[in-house]
Amino acid sequence: MVTIQCGNGGICVEHVECTEGGEEGYVHDVYMDGTDVGDVCVPAREVDQVNIVQLILREFRRYGWPASRLVVQPAGGRTLVNFETNFYTPDHRPVDHSVTLAGQRVEIRAHPVEYTYVFGDGTTERTSSPGAPHPDLDVTHEYLRTGAVAVRVDTTYAGEYRIGGGEWISIPDTLTVVGASQSLEVVEALPQLVLP
Repeated sequence: MVTIQCGNGGICVEHVECTEGGEEGYVHDVYMDGTDVGDVCVPAREVDQVNIVQLILREFRRYGWPASRLVVQPAGGRTLVNFETNFYTPDHRPVDHSVTLAGQRVEIRAHPVEYTYVFGDGTTERTSSPGAPHPDLDVTHEYLRTGAVAVRVDTTYAGEYRIGGGEWISIPDTLTVVGASQSLEVVEALPQLVLP
């Protein structure tokens, strides 16, 4: 088996280029019975579709897909105990990334397919919905105790790619990007008598 080699030996930042007989190419690892037995320089024109797909999958896993922004309502970093606090993210559109791999132009697109809302009190909610701003409440949580919590939303992306403007092809993997935590203070509303 012959497989394209990465510049850092693990997750591909860029593949290893080489020149053999005056032709530019890419270094490949040669495996026999699961053991790496050496390297070979394969001309760029001979890099097959399987190797390009391996590079695309590595790029999909490696690329810094964005974390989703979390919006909490009511705003201001405070909410009430025993009150429906609203959560949503405005980031729900596909994200595109273009790159040249093995001499070919590749477009990779990541689609948010699942959101995990972490409420900071030991509970979470997984949903395909990004939530919605008030008054269209979709992802809400009711805190039962007062105190400070750290909340966030994690985004799971599915992907697809196309080579040189061809047909879009699904990527079999998904990956999850952990969102940034933000502080939320859960307080109790106390009635106050106001005299005229």
